[in-house]
Amino acid sequence: MISRSSFFFLFLFLSQSLLSKDITIDTLQKSKMDTISLSKIPKHKIIPRVATIRSLILPGLGQAYNRQYWKLPLVAGAFITLGLIAKYNNDRYQKYKDYYWIVSPHPEDTSYSPPSTVSVTYEDGVARDLDANQLKRIVDGFHRNRDYTYIGMFVAWAFNVVDANVSAHLRTFDISDDISLKLKPKFDFNPYQNNLMAGINLTFQLK
Repeated sequence: MISRSSFFFLFLFLSQSLLSKDITIDTLQKSKMDTISLSKIPKHKIIPRVATIRSLILPGLGQAYNRQYWKLPLVAGAFITLGLIAKYNNDRYQKYKDYYWIVSPHPEDTSYSPPSTVSVTYEDGVARDLDANQLKRIVDGFHRNRDYTYIGMFVAWAFNVVDANVSAHLRTFDISDDISLKLKPKFDFNPYQNNLMAGINLTFQLK
């Protein structure tokens, strides 16, 4: 016959075994849930606001943040091309402005008598005699082209920011195949005919 002390120790042993088993199961389940949760966390979460700010700081940085690396040569090529065009026009604007200064009157120096023409060496190495009106048109043309190029760089910068923002929104948009259709009956009262009108509502839900 089992004594009370033996029964107590047996009960204590079984309780301890069940408790340790429950703890082991809970630990394994928790570890499994943590693994599943970590696997669901995106490695690179794209935030449109961050992409926009980075594009404002430096053109192409937002595209790199969106992992659209194929756009980087396009952005770099656009700004390099515009920069070279701006430099070309600015160099010639400065060059012909100096020539124009020679043939134009100087209000601050009344004793200066400008010549009627000045010999200007073109890019092809040929020298031509130009007067003040001719040089004024050349100077204004290069000045205008340079300013238009600066405006083009500003437009390209704005387009770069818009592209990064829109691309980030599109990459974060859920385009999964989980589409559900709900059919609901609909009843409306027609006050003109004093009767009920039956219909069906179709609702598409995109997840």
